[in-house]
Amino acid sequence: MIKSFVLILVAVLFATSAVAQEASPVRCVTTLYRLNGEQWKLVKSLEFVPRLGEEELTNQRIRFPGTKMWLLAAVFPTDESMHSAKGADSIKLGLAFSRRNASSAFDIDNNAVAETTFAALDTLRVERTTYVARRPIMARLECWDPALEKAAN
Repeated sequence: MIKSFVLILVAVLFATSAVAQEASPVRCVTTLYRLNGEQWKLVKSLEFVPRLGEEELTNQRIRFPGTKMWLLAAVFPTDESMHSAKGADSIKLGLAFSRRNASSAFDIDNNAVAETTFAALDTLRVERTTYVARRPIMARLECWDPALEKAAN
């Protein structure tokens, strides 16, 4: 009975350790700011883990409070896009404002897009500024490698 309990305990601890080590290779945050005087004031923030399967699009949508405006953030990994000496695997970020709930930030005119290879990824950011009700608003999409974050601490 005690042997069974010890074996179960060891199995649970091993499984928990294995799951804890399976961290995503990328984390992202979308932030929305409103200009308040001369300072940008944070309005909303959403942290997420994008799906990183080959050419698997991850979308996040944030409604700008009190308006009909949407912020669309898109993360798209690919394995054949970049012609880099470090490899072709890359991650592409898209950010756009829209009055309609579009399928992706990449599908909207006047968007902002950034791309880098996974081998070079430390942190990648894209920003987009527009006006809502004659007031400037800014959005950011930032993705990073959490393994490098731990190494810096």
